[in-house]
Amino acid sequence: MPTLRENLKRLSEAIGVSGEEREVRQLLRELTQDHLEDVAVDVMGNLTGRLKGGQAGGLRVLLGAPMDEVGLMVSGGETFLNVLPVGRLDMRYVAAARVLIGAQKTAGVVLFVPIHKSYGQNSLPEPKSILVDTGGKNGAKVGERIAFVGNYAELGGDVVRGKAFQGRAACAVLVALIESLAAAPLPLDIYVAFTAQARIYGRGATVAANRLKPQVAFLLDGSECDDLPRAEGDTQAPMVRLGGGAVLRAAEEMGIPDQRLFAYARSLAEARGLPYQIDFSEAYGTENANISLTQAGVPTLSLSIPVRYMSSPNGLVSLTDLENTQRLLRELLAALTPSILES
Repeated sequence: MPTLRENLKRLSEAIGVSGEEREVRQLLRELTQDHLEDVAVDVMGNLTGRLKGGQAGGLRVLLGAPMDEVGLMVSGGETFLNVLPVGRLDMRYVAAARVLIGAQKTAGVVLFVPIHKSYGQNSLPEPKSILVDTGGKNGAKVGERIAFVGNYAELGGDVVRGKAFQGRAACAVLVALIESLAAAPLPLDIYVAFTAQARIYGRGATVAANRLKPQVAFLLDGSECDDLPRAEGDTQAPMVRLGGGAVLRAAEEMGIPDQRLFAYARSLAEARGLPYQIDFSEAYGTENANISLTQAGVPTLSLSIPVRYMSSPNGLVSLTDLENTQRLLRELLAALTPSILES
């Protein structure tokens, strides 16, 4: 059985720009096929299933993790491709980035205006103004996705570098959790959703939750570290540190978590001696808001994994953080009862 480290490497290196997650979805299907039943791929591209050995009639729980990554889409051109962003790009990381174009994975490079033409410019270009240089006509078709290239590598200690960690680290944790739950089932009716199009307003999660109809949902994703060296005089303490443990999202771009679940997770982490952090940044969001508004409302909680340089092709994560996030979610599920949602 592959280890969490091995699965993370494979997932990070797979390509799955929003709306074209096929390669990642196939890999996840392979990694979970022995432990899930009623497996389906819906119209949005979500991969969903029910955990084997679950208790029919038990509390219906949804565990979710996003498959997709930010990237680009071909909008025209031949040698120099016009592109549109797919998801929210951080333009600081885009200049001269290596990319792979379409299903054929044709190599290219992102082109910015040469420095002698932009000298003195104080702002980054808009995503729609960049080009992709293919080095020659390559037959790229309008609408094809373009993925950034990132090389997985192991750095010092337990830190690894790779692409698309915002979602793929979450997927790796969920795969490991599925294996753990299969080995020691809980008295819950557990459903799993590896969601598509999370970077496009969480479209996949909305459809998955409406179809699976959970009574409670726990969602995995990434959270941006803010633990880099600070300017002199900046006394603000970091909220999210690499190696600091799972992140409980107290607030995000589109909402807040269920406060009963938030308090439950916080108290249980403290009781079990599991490291955790609290992030209340509203600069970005998870699929929490999407799922919470499905049906007549679903109690949801996001558990995020600290990612340094989250929106770049070279993000950093701590394997210990992944392991601690899995442990915390396993403990939350083991102690979960309907009464927690009634308080």
